[in-house]
Amino acid sequence: MTVNALAATNASIGFIALSQLAGTGWNQLAAGILVQAAGRLLAGPFAQSCLPATASLNCGVAGREPLASWTASTTGTHTAALDLGDGYSLKIDERNSEMTIFNAATGENTRIWGDPHVEVDGKHAFDFWGTTTFQLENGTKITINTEQFAGNPNMYVASQVVITKGNNSAVIEGISQNQLGDLSVSVGGNGYALDAAHRDGWTVQENASGSGWRADHGGIATQADADITRPGEAYGPGATAPSLGEFWQLLGTFLAFGRLDIGADAALSDRAAIRAFARLV
Repeated sequence: MTVNALAATNASIGFIALSQLAGTGWNQLAAGILVQAAGRLLAGPFAQSCLPATASLNCGVAGREPLASWTASTTGTHTAALDLGDGYSLKIDERNSEMTIFNAATGENTRIWGDPHVEVDGKHAFDFWGTTTFQLENGTKITINTEQFAGNPNMYVASQVVITKGNNSAVIEGISQNQLGDLSVSVGGNGYALDAAHRDGWTVQENASGSGWRADHGGIATQADADITRPGEAYGPGATAPSLGEFWQLLGTFLAFGRLDIGADAALSDRAAIRAFARLV
């Protein structure tokens, strides 16, 4: 059974063809409404399957609460700013492939620059090479894709930033210092689809109880953790391994529909996924 995660996002489960449900115990009461009959359990030879006393109904996806719009502005020839709401803002400077995340509630600054280095309140935290996602405490995901640095092919710089929270979305193009003068920031309302279409890579969470960023193991992320983004590693440049969050999403999709699929590209590297999961748990 093939279920595309993007198509299913805003659609009722009623789109599943009855032919696909044959032998699964599901029945359709009306368009878009499915119920599952209870099978026999420790019953006699004449027992019949029947609908449960309380039928499980799915009449579509509940409406999502609208979010406040994000705003972006150019502040110079090579710079821009982005207001993400909830006291979060970004400053971008393409001359150094640079982005600064500011949390007004805590006063914390996270500067990501160069090839790429990560500084928290002026102190070096770690470097990374492949796609890396910084997830804010309010759920906003800031995914940084990278490309080889023109001055040294062994180094990598930020090339694109994809930011999503619910329906809200923003894409920063041209942040790479490899080519100046092409910086652009677009703000939209396709956050769910954009998030599904872009891999998270290695993911760190904003520390809710202090400064810094937490890795999937729960501790503050260090260079030893970020080394998983080096070339040739599970989250290195060009890798397709899912993040831990994406792994659980894949597993849930597999258990529900019998297929592993996420985003537009379902051709995951099983070996890379296994390596990444083994490192994270």
